[in-house]
Amino acid sequence: MPDELAGPAARARWLGEVDPRGAAAQHATLRDVFRAEMAAWPSDELYENLYWCAFLLYLVGDPADVPMMWQAKHIDFDSACGFDVQFMLGAGPQQTLDYLRAHGHDDIARELSAYPELADDLDEWEAFRRGYFYD
Repeated sequence: MPDELAGPAARARWLGEVDPRGAAAQHATLRDVFRAEMAAWPSDELYENLYWCAFLLYLVGDPADVPMMWQAKHIDFDSACGFDVQFMLGAGPQQTLDYLRAHGHDDIARELSAYPELADDLDEWEAFRRGYFYD
């Protein structure tokens, strides 16, 4: 991760500059920022950096990010409550579960499949989150 993204405030500025339509072009840096936000959790008033970055990773839609996101959801009680399950479903619910099972994450797939949010309208959720972070 570039040195200029070393602090939560710098990462918040960078997240604000990422065009959601072009999130895939920033995938590697998003992963780095996400890991930094996990390590910094909770980051006082900038705790939502974790969720903002998760939303951008959702837009990328790479199920390989889900184990890292699952770990973030389970940092503590606050992250468990605030980290929407939908963040992990950018590839689609079934595709995500299939990927997890095929790559040795049966435990995550089993637990994730129990969430009723897998049946939610992801377009509606995405529109809400896009409005939350970008309006």
